[in-house]
Amino acid sequence: MDGEQEPVAASDLASPVDVAVPRQTSFARFLYNQNPFYLISCLLVIYGCQSLAISGGSLLDKSISMAGGIAAYTLLMAVVCVGVVRVAKVWDDARSIFLVVVISLVAVTTGFDELCIGDQSTASVFACAAAALVLMVTEGILWLCRIRLSLWYRTAFYAHYAVLIGFPLLLGRAVATRNDPLANWGSVLFSVAIGASILLLIPAIRRGPDSARDNGTPWSWPLYPISAFVILVVLAGIRSHAIWMSFGFYGIAGKFEPFLLLPILAAVIVLIAEAGLGLRNQALQGLAIISASGLLLCASTRNGATWLPIQSDLGYLFGSSLTVALGVIFLVYAWMTMRGVRYAVFGMPTTLLVTGLAAPLPEIGQSAGLASWMFPAAACVILLIMTLRMVNADWLWAALAGVASTTIAMVGDAYGHQIDGLIAATAFATLAMLIIGAVFTTQLAVFLRYLAAGVMSFAAVVIVFRSLQNPQDMVLYAGGAIAVVSLAYGMFIRRRGWLAVAALQAVLFCGTFSYQGHRSGKLRRLNWPIASGLMCLCVGVAITTGKTGLYRRIAERKGDRKPSGFQSGL
Repeated sequence: MDGEQEPVAASDLASPVDVAVPRQTSFARFLYNQNPFYLISCLLVIYGCQSLAISGGSLLDKSISMAGGIAAYTLLMAVVCVGVVRVAKVWDDARSIFLVVVISLVAVTTGFDELCIGDQSTASVFACAAAALVLMVTEGILWLCRIRLSLWYRTAFYAHYAVLIGFPLLLGRAVATRNDPLANWGSVLFSVAIGASILLLIPAIRRGPDSARDNGTPWSWPLYPISAFVILVVLAGIRSHAIWMSFGFYGIAGKFEPFLLLPILAAVIVLIAEAGLGLRNQALQGLAIISASGLLLCASTRNGATWLPIQSDLGYLFGSSLTVALGVIFLVYAWMTMRGVRYAVFGMPTTLLVTGLAAPLPEIGQSAGLASWMFPAAACVILLIMTLRMVNADWLWAALAGVASTTIAMVGDAYGHQIDGLIAATAFATLAMLIIGAVFTTQLAVFLRYLAAGVMSFAAVVIVFRSLQNPQDMVLYAGGAIAVVSLAYGMFIRRRGWLAVAALQAVLFCGTFSYQGHRSGKLRRLNWPIASGLMCLCVGVAITTGKTGLYRRIAERKGDRKPSGFQSGL
């Protein structure tokens, strides 16, 4: 059908009369250039029709006043739109009128909500008439004004109106037949359906300006036709709340519920990412990545609870609105990762980690064995795959170690061994810091070496304190093991600072061991000749080691300027 339309000549796009712009005041120029009176007219007519509908009468009379009055106004605006384009050729005003027609068509779909509950057969007639009006007005304006609109834009446009028209019928029948679950979930399902209709724009958005090239108007992409869909998305967010007030049984309908915006905003973020890919615009891709995390605001009410009448079902099936929001964010990041959006992959393990730490789990999942630690464990798998693909990224190895340590601590807590889990997580994190510090030479690696030294020294002090309070040989031997590890690590990376740390830990170990032996009486039973002989052996080994030159290689000799085998610091 579009192929039969003739292209608009350049002379048709220009105004045939040069009208002087009023210059009296800036406000007058604003009114002349923007001409907001069409929008004001639309809002006043909608308000007037609504006032007539609530003034009294039967359900049929109210529906006729609301839907019929706005439908008549829509037809009038369609005629005005065609006249402005074909006769006056004032495209600036025509743009405002197009948007007014879109708003009016949405208002028509809201005019028979009460009739959907009270008289489904008559409501079906109204719905068919509304669908016919949308089709007739849209196609009539496009054809008469010689405007071309691609297939995917048309598909998304009509799918959006199909949701607006069909859901009141579906939910009205649910209310009339006392199908409480469907009626209570209706507003959420409506938002999901709207989000799905928005996603139909993906093929067109990927093409970017090519999707609206040679459209028969002086407008360029994205002004045409994205502005109409922006209006539809905003009105859909408002309509989702109205659906809740019209068809929900329980809940506090006077409260604003941002959870209903979650599917709609998620679909919009996907479109932003697709536009960034199609245009190769890194700024749009970055905006999509940042905006995805902002979806958490949709679950910001009542600590993850919701005002909707589905709180118990939500807790049983999904955990909470926070859990659902995090799941949607993960899916958005996964989509962007598959589509090749740079840095989007880092959002996946981050979302899983936050889910494990903060999100309530669904009751049905807990009964099946689902635990919070499984989410950071899945994040570890994703981070491991990322790390193996970027083996030289020390910060990625550090992130993997941090998430793995968190998982170990959560596993211990989940199975009733909180202290053991914390100890195991600390030991693993320290070992990871030592390995990263030995493999890499970056500033992060140096920082991790210092951090590991601090953790190990603090652990040695804690062991000493614990041994003095409650003497246990195994705990004390752990302090000796820390000293041995520090000495071995210092010899491996050839750093004198680690040798000093090992010496300090060894002194703490020996002092604590001697004090415990004295307090327990073990030193009284000691064979002192044998002990003295062993001490003499150690002194002899130390002297022999000095003759090998090891101490000279460890020490930094400044006088002869020979390089030392060991470096200063940690």
